[in-house]
Amino acid sequence: MGWSAPTWPATIRKVLRNGPIEFAPQLALRYWTLSSPELGRAGENFSARALRRAGWKIMGRRMTTPHGEVDLVMTGAGQLVCVEVKAGRVLHWPVSDEKVPADWNPLGRPGRRMDWNRLCAQQRAGHWLARRFEGGRLKGGRVDLVELLLESHGSRHALVHHARCQTPLSESSENSSPTRAQRPIHLDSAEIRYKT
Repeated sequence: MGWSAPTWPATIRKVLRNGPIEFAPQLALRYWTLSSPELGRAGENFSARALRRAGWKIMGRRMTTPHGEVDLVMTGAGQLVCVEVKAGRVLHWPVSDEKVPADWNPLGRPGRRMDWNRLCAQQRAGHWLARRFEGGRLKGGRVDLVELLLESHGSRHALVHHARCQTPLSESSENSSPTRAQRPIHLDSAEIRYKT
């Protein structure tokens, strides 16, 4: 009929489930089985923490623009960057010797879900947001992709940052790992390796 107040047990369950995803995403990723929406939120939260530690300023999360939603909006060096976060489980763990091989680009890779439409929409959203932040002094249009790779049958996970995406990963082998054999951002490490 109408809206009903949530019960206390339901509210407590929701807080206990969502709290670690929001405030301790590393623990949630390691020890919980997350649904796809929860995995996406945990990936965004962990990516935001890693980017903040790397020196970027987070201007907003899940910002809605006329061109679509932007997962993370960051600024640094006079530039506004729209970050698309893609999280997913991979069947074969690609990280060996703390590097992701340059030729690793399987069909199940999370970053392949960002297609031309999404990339162009993110660029347009970046220009739109740049005109509105800090009096229009920021340069916009840059799109970065952050992939959260989770091992399908284990607890290993890594973040891989693709700076200045010009083409989708499914289209370009050169963009599949911009620094060739790329070092991921390890969640367990206190030192964050981050390429811009």
